[in-house]
Amino acid sequence: MPHVNTTIIIGAGIAGVHAAESLRNEGYQGQIMLMDRDSQLPYDRPPLSKEWMKEESDNTNILLRDPAIYEKLDIDLKLGLEVTAIDPRCKTLDTKDGSSYEWEKLILATGTNLRTLALAGDDLKGIFYLRKMDDALAIKAYMQHVKQAVIIGAGFIGAELASTLSEMGVDVTIVERSSYPMENIVGRQASAYFLDLHKRNGVQVITEDAVTQFHGEGKVEEAITAEGRRIPCQAVMIGVGVTPNTEVSVSQLEVDQGYVVNAYGETSVSDIYAAGDCTSWPYQGAPIHIEHWDHAVNHAKTVAKNVMHPQSAPYTYTPYFWSDQYHMQFQYFGHAQAWSKTVVRGSAETDAFTIFYLDDQDVVQAAFLANQPKHALPARRLIQQQKVIDTQALADENIALKKVPRLQDESNTSI
Repeated sequence: MPHVNTTIIIGAGIAGVHAAESLRNEGYQGQIMLMDRDSQLPYDRPPLSKEWMKEESDNTNILLRDPAIYEKLDIDLKLGLEVTAIDPRCKTLDTKDGSSYEWEKLILATGTNLRTLALAGDDLKGIFYLRKMDDALAIKAYMQHVKQAVIIGAGFIGAELASTLSEMGVDVTIVERSSYPMENIVGRQASAYFLDLHKRNGVQVITEDAVTQFHGEGKVEEAITAEGRRIPCQAVMIGVGVTPNTEVSVSQLEVDQGYVVNAYGETSVSDIYAAGDCTSWPYQGAPIHIEHWDHAVNHAKTVAKNVMHPQSAPYTYTPYFWSDQYHMQFQYFGHAQAWSKTVVRGSAETDAFTIFYLDDQDVVQAAFLANQPKHALPARRLIQQQKVIDTQALADENIALKKVPRLQDESNTSI
């Protein structure tokens, strides 16, 4: 029989740590095991591409919690332990070291895996992926004598690294396959702004091209592109995205862009929950998958509540992420895979503007904020309310965002 009142959490990242902590805060009295294949104490990943890379400091400032907290909350932290199999019928799991553990409830918080490239010369020194603390430590040590760096991929990780390295005095070149980076997420207006922002800060951005090989004698010295460009460099960072980590699985677990969960974080297998980046979850009537710090935190907290009190707390989160680049702050609320129109409030020329993404009924689905944190709360409310909006008023900076008229549906008169 499984150990009564034992919850095992697989993955000690953002979601796993918050799930464990929230269980205790919710009054859970049973045993909590927090497992991770990484041997490092749980740490915060976003700073690795930002301020931490520039700082002369130790690693304690990016730990998610003081190590004493786990003991205080009676959380059994098991690091360097890789789960190889789970048995939902017997409620056991096996690990690579030959151990077996029993559970009553299981939370999968396994995060994501890096997408990688297979390129000629990619075994040369100086070529990095940034995912774990060990990666960041290696990059930080190596970059001390680097004058030129190539970043493959202009997503948010690549853009943040470009900002960080350029501020460290490195000559940075970004190589991006698409014409406009992140256009599918933020649209042409915002992606064009990002291109200009990098160029204004001395970063060369090459679009519609791809690195195909590396040259060097033991260390990378040159990146070669499909279009024949030869880019001198002493370091390369590859950031071409991630995929949900669903390696810990059984045939009964439904997986589609992550572990499929309902509004309560329940998977298709009884007593197995999933939280954070490894999940696909319902948002506004359709399943979505996102990889945001804020989502991982809030989803984990909600899942913990439902482990304690099944189906008591539906997850009603509005997606949110942020990015810091060149001392500027960018925020994104909502989730719009497609939109019919955009409305811009402010001006890109002033580096302070907000772009709203609307559907064909003039309902705001998402908002991108550039250096306008005061718009965060009213923009989130617009998305949550799902009301038809007065688009002219939405664009008018003389009208406070919270006072922009909401319109009733077509069967009623407007207010």
